[in-house]
Amino acid sequence: MINRMIVGLVGAVASLTILGQTAIAQTELRSGVVQLVQLREFAQQGTNTLSYGTLADLQVDPNFTGDFQSMVNTAAAILDGYTIVNRGGYFPENAGIPRNQQLTPSEAVYRVYSLDNGYELVLFRTPSENTSEYFIRTTSSRF
Repeated sequence: MINRMIVGLVGAVASLTILGQTAIAQTELRSGVVQLVQLREFAQQGTNTLSYGTLADLQVDPNFTGDFQSMVNTAAAILDGYTIVNRGGYFPENAGIPRNQQLTPSEAVYRVYSLDNGYELVLFRTPSENTSEYFIRTTSSRF
C-alpha cells in the first residue's frame, strides 16, 4: 500500500515537472490588432529581428525554443471571435458587430510571446492570407 502511494507520488511529481517545462516554453505577453503593414515594417526594422517567416518555417527555426504544436493551435484559432468586415467602424454594414470584434483584411491579430531563450516571438495572422506569419526578435526592442 505504501509502495503504491510512493509510486503514485513520484508519478505525480514527474507529471508536474513535465507539464511545468511545457508551460514555460513560451509565455504570452500581450495581444491585439494592428495594421498588417505596421507588423511587417516592424519585423524588418534594424538588426533586432533574428528570423521571419510563415508558420511552417517556425518548426525548423533555430531561434525558436517553444512548443511548436501550441503555436499551430494558436495560429488556427487566432482569428476566432472576429468578424471580417470591408471597413471597420460604425457603418451600416457593420450593424450589430461590436467594433472590438471587427477585423478588416488590412489588419492582423497578433500575439507576443517570451521564449525561454530570452527572445520574443510575434505570431500574427490576417484574414487576407491563409497562413500565419511570425518573427523572432531580441528583447531590446519591444513591440
